[in-house]
Amino acid sequence: MTCLGDADRIFDRLWAKLHEMKWLGPETVVVIVGDGAEWIWNRASMFSRRCEILDFWHAVEKAWEFGRVRWGAESSVTLRWAKRLAGDLRGGKVNDVIARLQTLVASTDEERELLEGLIRYYTVNQSRMRYDEYLRLGYGIGSGAVESAHKQVVHARMRQAGMRWSEAGARRLLALRVLLLNDQCSLLERLTMRPLAA
Repeated sequence: MTCLGDADRIFDRLWAKLHEMKWLGPETVVVIVGDGAEWIWNRASMFSRRCEILDFWHAVEKAWEFGRVRWGAESSVTLRWAKRLAGDLRGGKVNDVIARLQTLVASTDEERELLEGLIRYYTVNQSRMRYDEYLRLGYGIGSGAVESAHKQVVHARMRQAGMRWSEAGARRLLALRVLLLNDQCSLLERLTMRPLAA
């Protein structure tokens, strides 16, 4: 499924598609991986049984931002610190990570701003950072596969040199591209009444 439009429209289409495919039932848990943006969590509430997960790589990248400013981008201290933090987050020790961060003292305004932002980010999303539990349940903890699919399905076709699209044209092309990439060529052939070349 692909959709051009605002977030409400995307979530409405997702809801409809999940029902059409009969993937939503009374016991279905919908797993939502997000980068921490409030608009995602607000719209996720449409699913009564859901598991909200803060994208692990976004969580680690936020820590790297602070570490690079604090100790330097190429510093072995930054690397060791970030690896330990990532390991602890992955192991479900978000409380320990937040407690350690709260003991750090910033030496510059930039450090203080990044550190406070990091602590706030982890604290607000703490309930979405039970990575050990998610992994045990077989849930994905990163949004990389979806972001990659978006690049492969949408960007690779629609953002080539010199291309300009009307919204209507883009919608039609994306609908056809999704059918093609999902190996639903027989449906495309019925729509066009002729075989499609590979």
